[in-house]
Amino acid sequence: MEGEITRRVAELDAGSTDVAEEAQHALIALGPQVLEPLIAAAPALNPFGQLCAIEVFTALADPRPADVLIGMLSSESATVRQWAAEALAELGVRRAVPRLRQAYDAFLRRGEALDDSEGEGLRWALTELGARRTVLPPRSAALHGSGGTLNDLWPVQHLPEVIRDLADHGQAVLYFQIWELTPDGGRHGVGGPGIDWDVDSDRPWPETVVSCRD
Repeated sequence: MEGEITRRVAELDAGSTDVAEEAQHALIALGPQVLEPLIAAAPALNPFGQLCAIEVFTALADPRPADVLIGMLSSESATVRQWAAEALAELGVRRAVPRLRQAYDAFLRRGEALDDSEGEGLRWALTELGARRTVLPPRSAALHGSGGTLNDLWPVQHLPEVIRDLADHGQAVLYFQIWELTPDGGRHGVGGPGIDWDVDSDRPWPETVVSCRD
């Protein structure tokens, strides 16, 4: 079995993504016994291999990979940084909060768009670990709808009021999506005119909030 684990861990670093993904699924099937060799190998894997390793770590739901995941927050790959942050949150690693804050500060210093997927992942991780508070004013909470697994859902007729209410409480709305809910509980996105604006994160936050609101 050790030989099988060693071979599968090495395959995560393969040039073929198909081979790497097959190895990922095989490692998950082998269970927790793969963790120690995978933890040891993960820092030297290529970015795609590290993403596969993160998938194994989260699937096995074991906190032992915490240190290697924290190390991945300094990766040169934005996707690796994002997935590592989300994995730390899923595994409930609260001691990762200081490094997650540092990663988010670095994200802001790079001037990335606030709605970039890495920024979203870091904010979500901090929120899940109790280090960031979600602001939902009473009026917006009262207008909140129900959409099954969808979060932050409101009837579309309330959208302007909710955006104004969030802005009044210092919240910048970066984007929204419109969904149609079907009687059987399904949903699908509704097409419409695109909404696109640039958010200057270097401006004072109140100006950013007003700009997004308008």
